[in-house]
Amino acid sequence: MSSGVRAVRRVRRLGAVVGALVLLGGCQTFLPYTDDDRVPTPVVVADGSAERAALNARVYDAAVNWVTRRFYKRDFGGVDWRAESAARREAAIARPTEREFYGALNETLDLLGDRHTNAVTPTRHRERALSRLEPTPNLGFSMRHVDGQLIVTSIRPGGPADLAGVRPGWRADRLNGEPASLTSTLRKDLDVQVVVFTDGQGVEHEVSMSVIPLPPYLGDAWRRPDGVLVLSFDYFGPATRRWFDEQMRAVSADPPRGIVIDLRDNTGGLIIDVGRALAHFFPVPQPYARVDVGYLPRFPYRTRPPREVWTGPVAIVIGDGSASGAEVFAATFQETGRGPVFGLRSMGAVIASRQLLLPDGGELSIGVRSFRSGAGNVLEGVGVTPDHEIQYRADEMRQGTDAMIEAAAAAVLAAPDRLAADGPNP
Repeated sequence: MSSGVRAVRRVRRLGAVVGALVLLGGCQTFLPYTDDDRVPTPVVVADGSAERAALNARVYDAAVNWVTRRFYKRDFGGVDWRAESAARREAAIARPTEREFYGALNETLDLLGDRHTNAVTPTRHRERALSRLEPTPNLGFSMRHVDGQLIVTSIRPGGPADLAGVRPGWRADRLNGEPASLTSTLRKDLDVQVVVFTDGQGVEHEVSMSVIPLPPYLGDAWRRPDGVLVLSFDYFGPATRRWFDEQMRAVSADPPRGIVIDLRDNTGGLIIDVGRALAHFFPVPQPYARVDVGYLPRFPYRTRPPREVWTGPVAIVIGDGSASGAEVFAATFQETGRGPVFGLRSMGAVIASRQLLLPDGGELSIGVRSFRSGAGNVLEGVGVTPDHEIQYRADEMRQGTDAMIEAAAAAVLAAPDRLAADGPNP
């Protein structure tokens, strides 16, 4: 989390990296912290050149130095960090390309066993920043592993996949002749991308799609026929906070019968923005996060209720991709009894982290503080276990049914209309 909580490396949309790890600590301007509102400029050098090796050395040494100084486990999890990082240095800086070098750098960082401590290439870092700020090339569909298969789970209206007739529940097999995966990227040298899908009847569909710039994804909001409002978004940050605030203002003007918040693809974000989103549901200040700061005891982050607070029924949906801030959000509802949680156990990736700009324009994320929920529970390595476990099913998706959302909607429809005036567990 970064004065918030960013997330584990992960690709949600094909062709755009949107993972974000939440960062918690106070701001110290002498550190090269990254800024979500700025687009980094990668340093470009020739592959296999002396300049490439020199740049690799600068980046590797900077990353190792920052981890040495800032990593929250001072024993580095039992790893002899100085010796191990030094032993791998020569082989890492000899890698001839940006991608290969960052692969070697992450192999070194992986020794720490912390999913928040990792590095993102300058190219990926720039793509991610652009995807948050302006339209970027995209095919407009999301995937996840369901029943051991890579299944299309959502499609952006008006995007290439939607216009090409791709449907939720289809299995994604190949992209431009290569096996499809959650880390697949688009071919920048091709105007048309070819994706092979298989539908529920086993029929193969070879779909050619022209990549078009799609606006930054902020979230989805829709009212079901039963009057339940479903809100879905995949990170906590200034842009999604403004979007969420707008949705909640609409709720005040035209109240739904209940609200379901879908965090299955949410990988975290700024801890302050997690609190601002939570504040819409608690009439009084509510502790939601506790962070270790040096030798000081854990201090709580508390919500600050806005003028209008939704006191009606709410349910949360999480999945195995829900991380960091999404886990904090769900844990707060569960610990206070504010609303039930449905779905699958979350990732268990909740450590306060910081993101730093590397000399080549890449990004280094470092776990810097241990972290607990508002009630003092450890979530790192544990996750949030839903009150009602529900599995993904590809056949249901193909039929247009989302069992997790259906169960959550049924719960809010059956819940009491209002909270007590003083709210839960202040």
